[in-house]
Amino acid sequence: MTRNPSQVDVIILSWNRVDDTIAAIRSAARQAGVAKRILVVDQGSESENLLKLECFLRNDPCAELKKLGRNVGVAAGRNIATAMGDAPYVVALDSDAEFADQDILTRVVGHFESDPHLCAIGFRIMNFFTGENDSTSWDYSGAGDPNRRFSTTRFIGAGHAMRRNVFESVGGYDERLFFCGEEVDLCYRMLNSGCHITYMPDVSIRHKVSPEHRVFWNKGRYYYTVRNNLYTSYKFGTSLPRLAVSAAAFFAKGLRNGMAGETSRALKDSVRMCLEFRASSENKRPYDLSQATWAYVLRCEPSRRDNVFRKIHRQFSGLPHQG
Repeated sequence: MTRNPSQVDVIILSWNRVDDTIAAIRSAARQAGVAKRILVVDQGSESENLLKLECFLRNDPCAELKKLGRNVGVAAGRNIATAMGDAPYVVALDSDAEFADQDILTRVVGHFESDPHLCAIGFRIMNFFTGENDSTSWDYSGAGDPNRRFSTTRFIGAGHAMRRNVFESVGGYDERLFFCGEEVDLCYRMLNSGCHITYMPDVSIRHKVSPEHRVFWNKGRYYYTVRNNLYTSYKFGTSLPRLAVSAAAFFAKGLRNGMAGETSRALKDSVRMCLEFRASSENKRPYDLSQATWAYVLRCEPSRRDNVFRKIHRQFSGLPHQG
């Protein structure tokens, strides 16, 4: 009896950079051994780029395009793209990345089907041009070898896979984060559902490490870094004194780097978001980490035993001194 191929949804967010986006779609279309759909969400590309993308997609029966007309952020964009499909497995690919070979999705499915408690997979990310591991995309504290498989508390947004039912059960991405740190927020909630996350070096993408840096530190990135860090830390129960210390550190760093105004705005908005979260009627249970989840986190992050959320702070506060 022939077994039907497993279904996989590949989601790609598009925002200009049309040639890279088309290359990413082609890479997904070449994947073998699975029944795939390629779900593309365009977030306000210029008309010429959007027309080129539409013309290309007309010839791909596996692909579907949703045009938003504006940039709603990474978190909301991924939620929208994921909701376009219904496959049990969702693979996210950055628009400036390509799968390393034709069997990546097949290996993703194999990993999920061999481990029912695996909720997400972090991909190995290589520099497209050199073939070496992309150190700029490495964000696994306590794990220094990208060639080895290991349990982790997160994945990197450029390339990852998720089990749809777990993603949906915890509410997906928090769209208020817009950009920066949305994966960490989601991963902790997924872990709290009783699952685990694994970095798999045999599942890899080639990332076109972009020199354009589409969000600069002094043009939005530090704002989202500060705001989202404090907001996320609050949701997971960091005490107010610790939050105050983090806020002071962020402000000092912003002041030192000529971004006092942006930092002040981020601090103000983080307070507003925390108050809105506290007052909302949404289910906060995914943010109330169980003892089992804490044990898993501390096992994966032994250097953070005193305060696991210092990991989040360290991730976001890596802005170099410019003064």
